[in-house]
Amino acid sequence: MASDGPRYKCYNCGEELVFEVKIGRRDMCPNCFAYLHCCYNCKFYNPDVHNQCTENQGEFIRDRAEGNFCLYFTFREVGEEDPLDEARKAKEKLEAMFGGKKTSEAPKTPEEAKARLEALFKKK
Repeated sequence: MASDGPRYKCYNCGEELVFEVKIGRRDMCPNCFAYLHCCYNCKFYNPDVHNQCTENQGEFIRDRAEGNFCLYFTFREVGEEDPLDEARKAKEKLEAMFGGKKTSEAPKTPEEAKARLEALFKKK
């Protein structure tokens, strides 16, 4: 990868990428191994329009994260509007509003799972 070409960003991990040649259908992000030639990385992707694509001649793609054969694919460059960023920002605002993400590890034993379940429904 050269450092003087256009810069792109992986939709999945945010890794900045630069390519000397056009990417192929099966090329993957070197950081997270997500497909690069996919709808989420395309400048025509927009979840608010019909078929989630602003290119009106593009064919319907069922799995937007999978590498595809779309002839209209154009990698979104760094700095271009990213519709997924808006969704991420909205999710972050909701998490902040409601106390953030609450995650816990899965119980390691059946006894621990039963104890958590009983604690959840314990009468106060």
